Amino acid sequence: MTEESVGFEHKPTFLVTGATSGVGEAIATQLSERGARVLIGARTTERGHAAADRIRSRVPDADLQVVAGDLSLMREVRSLAYQIMDSTPRLDGLILNAAEAHSELLLTDEDIETNFATNHLAGFLLTHLLLPHLRSSAPARVVAISSSVHTQVRMVDLTSVVTGAPLTPDSYRTSKLLNILFVRELARRVEGIGITANAADPGFVRTNLGRHATGGRRMLQTVTRPMQSSPERAAATPVYLATSDEVASVTGGYYANGHPMELSGLAKNDQLARKLWGVSAQALVSRRLATLNEMIAFGGA
Repeated sequence: MTEESVGFEHKPTFLVTGATSGVGEAIATQLSERGARVLIGARTTERGHAAADRIRSRVPDADLQVVAGDLSLMREVRSLAYQIMDSTPRLDGLILNAAEAHSELLLTDEDIETNFATNHLAGFLLTHLLLPHLRSSAPARVVAISSSVHTQVRMVDLTSVVTGAPLTPDSYRTSKLLNILFVRELARRVEGIGITANAADPGFVRTNLGRHATGGRRMLQTVTRPMQSSPERAAATPVYLATSDEVASVTGGYYANGHPMELSGLAKNDQLARKLWGVSAQALVSRRLATLNEMIAFGGA
């Protein structure tokens, strides 16, 4: 079977970002086992095809397509969206899994803090650009991969998250809070049009996400490795939210181990969620990385 499979217009189709290793690859594999067509979001085509080969070694008839782009750069997020729009007639699910965990301040060449760009803003822009596909494929689902570390964030300054100046304390943990705020506001904005949005906590997972860790954090990851769950187990909740009839009408939720979980006070702050939406849109429009018309696709309220 080729990666440009025929007849896919009738198959449930899912985009999984960050699908070339760890939880993302496990999600793509489990969706393939369910007979879905999976778009493998990859940083490079080479990494995407390598992941596709590994998935096909486990699921020989997997229907896969590689779409590539560095999601720390919004111009490449746009390129990835265009690849999908040009080649895929439907999109039943968008699983926002791609993430970075830099422990030091690092700006992209678009002047955006890297963790914020990859972990939040890329998904924000991608969802806007793919809204027509999601809407025409309704019922459709958006699932953002968050983490229980969001509960460790005690305050967030939305004036600093875009550039990290002054650096928001632990921008990775903050980004996981932003994932939930984004999902909750998205759920409010798409209510009634056949799209749901939820966040998934995959747990403490054995992946390469901590490859940028240094010092004590790297040592902690090494010591706790035996306690970390496998990517295959971690993928279960995101796949559940993306496919199960049990949660077909659930939206704005946060799930772990297949069950709804309590949110932190900040994650339940609707005013903060609306403000984040505006800050994100402004960051894109002011840098000419998106148009105002694109940003009002979900309404301005």
